[in-house]
Amino acid sequence: MIAYYLAIGLGRLISLLPFRLLYIFSDFLCFIVSDVVQYRKKVIDDNLQRSFPEKSAAEIRSIRRAFYRNFTDLIVESFKSLSVSEKVMRKRFKLLNPEVFEELYRKDKGVIMVMGHYTNFEWTAMCIPLWVPNPCFAVYHPLNNRFFSRKIVSIREQFGLKLFPMEETYPFMLNNKQRAPLYVFMADQSPHKGKIKYRAQFLNQSTPVHLGVENLSKKCDLAVTFIDIQRVKRGYYEVNARLLFEDVKETDIYEVTNAHVKALEEVIRKKPENWLWSHKRWKYA
Repeated sequence: MIAYYLAIGLGRLISLLPFRLLYIFSDFLCFIVSDVVQYRKKVIDDNLQRSFPEKSAAEIRSIRRAFYRNFTDLIVESFKSLSVSEKVMRKRFKLLNPEVFEELYRKDKGVIMVMGHYTNFEWTAMCIPLWVPNPCFAVYHPLNNRFFSRKIVSIREQFGLKLFPMEETYPFMLNNKQRAPLYVFMADQSPHKGKIKYRAQFLNQSTPVHLGVENLSKKCDLAVTFIDIQRVKRGYYEVNARLLFEDVKETDIYEVTNAHVKALEEVIRKKPENWLWSHKRWKYA
């Protein structure tokens, strides 16, 4: 309990810093993470070299350096979520084409919104209810510490998002009676080794992928969209939504999965430094 209150207190103090000071702190943190600690440097380099075999060693170093800046900005912006207001977030986070979701809502069509661990994915999930008419939901993995777990849930739910535990995904979605719900799904998490059922070509590698988007969109008759989250400048994001499938019933097996995997790869190739290269995406490759 003491550790929890100390951590939350420190986090809230950091969150109260003006954005200008927050990014100075991020610059310092970037130096510590990249030059002193060299956080997961080998994992990052291995992932980049396998994904971009055509790039030189200097290009790989440049991407890694830019990745650390993205990574520490994400950390300090996560702290900012402890105290940030709706007014501020509406200014800093914009969905450029909400009509994609508004049209589906008018048709009483629920949707799975697929994204990757790209730029500020946390703010994206937290803020999407500010821009769409749909009731919004996302899965979460409860932490062992129930106090931290509750706090994280309260932060993510502050603008209208509702979370449900990962183990309840199928029963929750199959029984959800809300009109035209929107579900936030991460497209790039690695399935457990014993649950791999399909591998797709992703960034030059045979990659195990979850089939949840495809299976649940068909079982629940949901449209599938992919969102591209771009940083306009530090602390400001613009999101473009792309409708991949309005009706998935007639799609071929793995067609939905291959489509959202390809969409994410296209985004990563344009600005690779903004993806989360430090996670072991290919540990079961």
